[in-house]
Amino acid sequence: MIRGLAAVAGLALLLAAGGASAQEGTSAHMEGCLIWSGQGAVGARNECSRPITLLFMVLDDPEIVTAELAPGGRFVSRVEWGQPGGFIFTACPVGYTPNVPFAVENKDAIGLSLYNCVGGKPSS
Repeated sequence: MIRGLAAVAGLALLLAAGGASAQEGTSAHMEGCLIWSGQGAVGARNECSRPITLLFMVLDDPEIVTAELAPGGRFVSRVEWGQPGGFIFTACPVGYTPNVPFAVENKDAIGLSLYNCVGGKPSS
């Protein structure tokens, strides 16, 4: 009986440890940290105390621009506000990437902020 309880306790500890490491690899996005410019070139400033990796894409140009923004850091694109086509972006802590592939076909999910950030380098 005691061996059975010890085995159950050991299994519970193993499961708890596995859950903790899975949680450590996930983070909420950091879009709320960005203050966007209102005119001229589309750009943003990181207002949080943690560095951010910003992925940015103009919808009619599939080139992905990646920028790391330190606290107070700025990003400026080559696109002007009001130009047709639009853009998408994600904002994750440095070292994290969106759990939704950063691609035009995911523009609706990304545009609605329906992603989290997972440990790993930014990729498409």
